[in-house]
Amino acid sequence: MSLRAQLTLAFTILMTLIVAVSGFVAVNSAENHLVSGVDDFLEKRVDNIGAGQEARSKAEKNLIRLRNLEEILSEPDSVTQLVNAKGEVIIAYPFKLPINNSDISLATGSKDVSMRSRVTKIRTAQINGDDYRIISSQIPGGGIAQVARDLTEVRSAVSGMVRSFLLLGLGAIAVGILLGWVLASRLTKPITRLSKAAKHVAKTQDLQAYIDLDDGDLEVRALANSFNIMLQALSESREQQRRLVADASHELRTPLTSLRTNIEVLSRTNTITEDEREVIINDLQSEIEELSLLVGEIVELATAESREEEEFDEIDLSEIALEVIQKFQRRSGRNIQLVAIGTSTRYVQRSSINRAISNLIDNAIKFSPKDSEVIVSVTDGRIEVRDFGLGVEDEDESRLFDRFFRSVGTRDLPGSGLGLSIVHEIAKAHGGQVFVAEPEDGIGTIVGFTI
Repeated sequence: MSLRAQLTLAFTILMTLIVAVSGFVAVNSAENHLVSGVDDFLEKRVDNIGAGQEARSKAEKNLIRLRNLEEILSEPDSVTQLVNAKGEVIIAYPFKLPINNSDISLATGSKDVSMRSRVTKIRTAQINGDDYRIISSQIPGGGIAQVARDLTEVRSAVSGMVRSFLLLGLGAIAVGILLGWVLASRLTKPITRLSKAAKHVAKTQDLQAYIDLDDGDLEVRALANSFNIMLQALSESREQQRRLVADASHELRTPLTSLRTNIEVLSRTNTITEDEREVIINDLQSEIEELSLLVGEIVELATAESREEEEFDEIDLSEIALEVIQKFQRRSGRNIQLVAIGTSTRYVQRSSINRAISNLIDNAIKFSPKDSEVIVSVTDGRIEVRDFGLGVEDEDESRLFDRFFRSVGTRDLPGSGLGLSIVHEIAKAHGGQVFVAEPEDGIGTIVGFTI
């Protein structure tokens, strides 16, 4: 079921409940009011029936007279009945009312009551299939006077109200369904636009199809904004992938061309000497190692998002730096010093920081004299690696962390130009930034990042 249909159904159910509850309360209140009016009428009539033997005799004569004239009189608006202290009906007009045990007890217990202290009871009874409201009031000296009125008019009025409320309710529900559909359509219109935009992006791969919902509700605008942010992130990711593929294809072209050339030369075995063959084979091995390194770094950069799966933990950065230094000292035999100052415990991914420091030290070893040392400093979350090489030209500093960038003076050295770009990605993922600086004595270069 669509969201529009669900909203319409919910609105319809709400309207139905409101109409049903309102109708029930209104009808019940009207019925109670009408019955209360009948009770007031009965109380006034029974109060007009006097007390004592004389008053009772007079009432009996009047009732007899009315009975004799009932053929020419209109139907009376009530039924009157007198019951003696023995519980016997003395006279009833125009017909006899039913007497129950409560009426008999009331009649037999009224000998010593006065007009002020007499008890009156009201009940509803069914007579000949119709409901009557009956009032029974004690008569001083013994007996009770009863007056009853047909509730047919009340029931008819209530039935008319019920029919009217049903018709009005059905009309209100129909209008509610229409209004609910219109309102639901209005509310879901922005969401429908979002859905169409998502389908358009999925079909056309157009990541620039941003949504403008300035006229929508706050929640819908927030959803549209999130959708636009997602499109922007996907667009940036696609652009990064495109650049990576373009740069990788460019960088791979040179070693592959060299490999192809050397292999073609080797295929001419009759025209080359043994010394030339050995030189070519050494060159091939060097090219293969360089190609393997390049492919490995490309894969590392292309799958950098896999690092996001690693959990963050509170780790001392100097501890990670020491592990990396010990590893490079074993491999290269170079003198690498660690300087740790301040508190450098941060919430990081251990393997990612290990990789970043490794790339910095590897670069420092690669671009500095073999007998020079490398200094790694960890100061309050700032990691920097200093070498004592030739340094970085001013025009190259801004591009030092770009993918595949290699300065003119280092293009003859091994490497792919991806190491520092990986450092940049790791620092960025940790909310930090990279930097390059010139030491105060002007010898070498300081490259690092902050967390």
